[in-house]
Amino acid sequence: MHPAVLLLSLASAAVADPGCIPRTSASQGFRLIVNVTDPSKDFSPSINGQQFTNAHIGPSQNRGIVVPSAGAVFYQNGTYADIDKHTLQIINDAGSAPGVFPQTVTYQQESVDTFGQGLYINGGALSGGVALSRLADPYSYLSILEGVVSSTLVVCSQTIPYYGDDRKFNVVNWVQATRDSSGTSVKVPEGCAPINLVAECAELAPLPEGAYSSHEFAQEVRCYEKVADIDWSKYSF
Repeated sequence: MHPAVLLLSLASAAVADPGCIPRTSASQGFRLIVNVTDPSKDFSPSINGQQFTNAHIGPSQNRGIVVPSAGAVFYQNGTYADIDKHTLQIINDAGSAPGVFPQTVTYQQESVDTFGQGLYINGGALSGGVALSRLADPYSYLSILEGVVSSTLVVCSQTIPYYGDDRKFNVVNWVQATRDSSGTSVKVPEGCAPINLVAECAELAPLPEGAYSSHEFAQEVRCYEKVADIDWSKYSF
């Protein structure tokens, strides 16, 4: 688990059993469910348990957001070589039959603003730079593969220029940790909530004939049957 994430763990983690982990299952399809890692920074109403999906912002471009229900179903795409190198893709199938096409979860390095940097779900089978955590990690959640210093995801209530100034979304951003002589730490933007996006098992629907997407290299991943049923206070997460 990333050191920066540990700094943002639940307050009850001090009494959690670090050797105990929630039971996982396996599936090709999964949803990404919000687990707020610092309840003191949660929103009202809570965003805990919300689901990752996208808001359209232009041709083949979508901003990553969270919503109360009906989040997107994803799959982790890659060959055995990609697994070894941890250069996988997190993909969501979009569009109508028969022209179903892939969209890839990707981060963008932007000029750092008040809310951190952006997470997107853009059209195409891209090199997204994100994947589910490695098997060596005891938990299964979305991980940014940027550099050697860990990153933390945050949800911020903010406007998206495409929709004007009168509508706010719960937007998913990422904040890179800093490292100095005292260790690794993350500064969570004011008004944002630090989160993990935890993999919950979901059915991966078969593709229609003629689809642009392909499930040939969709990997079976670790996931939880129902994230909402997990009492995270029992775990060091």
